[in-house]
Amino acid sequence: MRHALIAAALLAAPAAALAEGIQYNFVDARYFSTDSDALNVNLQGAQLAVSHSLGEFLFLAADAQYGRSESVATTAGNGRVETLSGAFRIGAHHAITPALDVVASAGALYSEVQGKGALSNADDDDIGYTAAAGLRLALMPKVEVGAFYTYQDVLEGEQSFFSAELQYHVTSQFSAVGAANNGRDRDAYSIGVRYHF
Repeated sequence: MRHALIAAALLAAPAAALAEGIQYNFVDARYFSTDSDALNVNLQGAQLAVSHSLGEFLFLAADAQYGRSESVATTAGNGRVETLSGAFRIGAHHAITPALDVVASAGALYSEVQGKGALSNADDDDIGYTAAAGLRLALMPKVEVGAFYTYQDVLEGEQSFFSAELQYHVTSQFSAVGAANNGRDRDAYSIGVRYHF
């Protein structure tokens, strides 16, 4: 009987979360890896994001990301690249159904690149902007998916990419998350955990 009650509580927790609607109060930590088609510089690193609801329709979001490449061979020798970026956005969401939200956000984006060794002349930094729009869908109490289009203009270059996200609610507060981003010159993949507050 005791085991049955524990199992029922674990199953009911995500259902309770879904009953509250799609959540916009969370902290998200992930590992990421990139695959570049244009340059032989692929990054691995960590990213941290936070989102806070401002009421029924609005939210604030901020994120930071640190990435580092493996040693890259060039004609001048070996080098590597380190990147640091951060964004602050304001967003809006609207429930089309209790399980489907349309989401849009826009804000400022900071990006910094530091080259080491033979790539020491690659240093650069810039402040630009980013905008995104997409959908979040709760397929079932434990599973949520999202699809987004993002546009960025920073470091004297425009980028746009599509991303797909999968979220599995382990409990009402913790979720496992994963995402894949596909752009013209670079793909990125991430996996991590999300805490809902």
